[in-house]
Amino acid sequence: METSNAFKAFLQAPCDALRPFVKRFIVVEFPTAQKGSYLPSTGVLAGFCFKGQCILDGKTKVSEAALTGLSDRARDYEHSRNSGVVLVSFTATGAAALLRQPVHEFFNGTVALDDILGNSTEPTRIHEQLAEARNHARRIQVVEDFLLARVGDAQPDPFVSAAVSKIEEAQGRVRVEHLARRVGLSQSALERRFRKAAGASPKKFASIVRLRHVVRLRATGADLSSIAFAAGYSDQSHFINDFKQITGFAPKSFFLRASVGGKNAEFLQVGEVWRS
Repeated sequence: METSNAFKAFLQAPCDALRPFVKRFIVVEFPTAQKGSYLPSTGVLAGFCFKGQCILDGKTKVSEAALTGLSDRARDYEHSRNSGVVLVSFTATGAAALLRQPVHEFFNGTVALDDILGNSTEPTRIHEQLAEARNHARRIQVVEDFLLARVGDAQPDPFVSAAVSKIEEAQGRVRVEHLARRVGLSQSALERRFRKAAGASPKKFASIVRLRHVVRLRATGADLSSIAFAAGYSDQSHFINDFKQITGFAPKSFFLRASVGGKNAEFLQVGEVWRS
C-alpha cells in the first residue's frame, strides 16, 4: 500500500495467465477532490470506478468503466472527493489481443467499456461487485475474473511485440524502416499491424518511449543538457520542441512544476503524474 496526502494506492501483479496482457493492477482512492495530469503511457489503460467518478480532459466522465487509448499529449484528470478506481495497466500489445479490438481507434481518446462490449450490462455488474467488495485484493480479483473470461486463445501480435521490445531497448531511438527489417516485415505491414495492436504508429510509440526515458533520466538528477544528449537529440531546440509538443511545457518549466507538486503519483507507473 502506498499513501500520500492526495491518495491511497494498492498495487498488484497479474496472475500468470494475464501476464502477456496486463502489466499491473492499481487500486487508487482519493479522499479529497484531485486534479492533475499524466504523461502518455506505452499501454492502454482501463479504469473501473467503484465509488465517485473521474473526468478526463474536462469532458469525458467515467462513473463505471472506460478504456483510455495511447496519446501523444498529456491528459488532464479530475477525481471527485472520496472516489476510487481499479486501474488496469495493459502491456503495449495486451489490450488489443485481450479485447480483440484495434486499439488505434482509441488514440487520444477514452471510450466507455459498454460501448466496446456492445452495450453489455457487464460494466454495471462489475461496478456493483467492486462497490460491495470487502477489500482491494477482492476488487482486483473481480476485474481479473472479467479479463480471464476473455483470454481464450488470445495472443499478442508477435511481430508487434518484437518491435515494441526493440523500441524499448533503444529507448525510442529507432528508424521505422530499420525496425521493420529487424522484425521481418515490410515497413507498411509493420505500421499497419503496429497501429492496430499497440494503438499508435511505431514512430509515435517511439516518441512516447523517448519522453519517458527523458523523465527517468531527470529523476536521477541529470541536468537537461546531459539528458538531451543521452536521449539522442542533436540540439537543445529539437529537444525542447519535442518535449513541449507532448507535455505542453518546456522541459525546465515542466520539471519545476513537477518538483513543486511533488511525486504524489509517479509510483503508479501508469504514466508519470504531476499535480496541476
